[in-house]
Amino acid sequence: MSLYMKLHDMLEKLYVDGHLMYRKRHRRKLTNNDLAKKQNHLTILDGAQREEIIRFWQPFKNVADEMRWFEFYNSFCSDKRQLKYYIPDSIMYLDIDLTLTDPARSHQLDDKNLYDLYFKDAKLPRAIVRKCNGVILDKDYQLMTIEQAVDLCRKESQIIKKPSRNSQGGKGIKFMDLSATTDEELTRELNDSKDFIIQEVLHQHESIGNIYDKSINTVRIMSLVLDGKVHLLSGVLRLGRDGSRVDNASKGGIVCGINEDGTLKEYAYNTKGDQWSQHPQGPVFKGQKIEGYDKCCALVKSLAGRFCTTSKLISWDLAIDTDGDPVIIEVNLSFGEVDFHQMCNGPIFGDLTERVLNEIYKTGK
Repeated sequence: MSLYMKLHDMLEKLYVDGHLMYRKRHRRKLTNNDLAKKQNHLTILDGAQREEIIRFWQPFKNVADEMRWFEFYNSFCSDKRQLKYYIPDSIMYLDIDLTLTDPARSHQLDDKNLYDLYFKDAKLPRAIVRKCNGVILDKDYQLMTIEQAVDLCRKESQIIKKPSRNSQGGKGIKFMDLSATTDEELTRELNDSKDFIIQEVLHQHESIGNIYDKSINTVRIMSLVLDGKVHLLSGVLRLGRDGSRVDNASKGGIVCGINEDGTLKEYAYNTKGDQWSQHPQGPVFKGQKIEGYDKCCALVKSLAGRFCTTSKLISWDLAIDTDGDPVIIEVNLSFGEVDFHQMCNGPIFGDLTERVLNEIYKTGK
């Protein structure tokens, strides 16, 4: 190998390692901040619990500094024999997610303006206008003028504008009532310098709307590709509340676990760990049937393999339309939230926990 190639490879490794260190520091800061918000829901571990956790994790990682995460999940763990299998959020985001996903590549691929290309065989919200790299396009990716885009939007009664990337937590999402929006206001939105997509406003299935009808409430499913199979790790229903039009937990939403038969579990939680047995503006959760949940699971199983070059661990957000069919809202290829899955449904990897940990830590990453 020439000196030039050796130098090139060395600089490339330094660049990659530097980005990885930065990403880990950033994620550690986020998880520390998140844990600080959960302080009211810590249940102190007794000596036997602590010893069992450390003994189980000893072949994989020293978790002595992660005990507060186990104390948090101790508040939601009904079968204490399962406590050692919970994954601390810091380990999930700094070790597991960074091994099973490629965050930099995910950022580029996880673009809502590309979903119509990825998912021609699945339902999506109908696109009306796109902005890609500063260029205005219609739903079929044909260039058009601002004036033409305004005219297309005017054919709708309501629209929703979303950042095409980085809309986690509902950030940057805007609903627009066209009867109350002037052409000048609409033009200003279309002149946004950031990439976006404008879509139709969906109507959801009554089995979900009857619980809370002010937001489109989505099913979140986390999938894992392991040993040549797609495993569905956990499914939850994300719900808005108190008049909010978005269901994101970071915007005050709550999350309820879903049983395999599509019925809701007994309790819903917010991001702090506060608990509800009944929606603040709706019915008791336990036993509510989510029509179309089986179709959501089947769809995720059929699609997860499309992103294996980038991510083996994906968080899927799916609405369920009036026909009971899943509609893809967002595909989180990296950094999918884990805490509400484990609050609602228990250890995220379940019976696969040891198999996953062996896969992660044998890499030395």
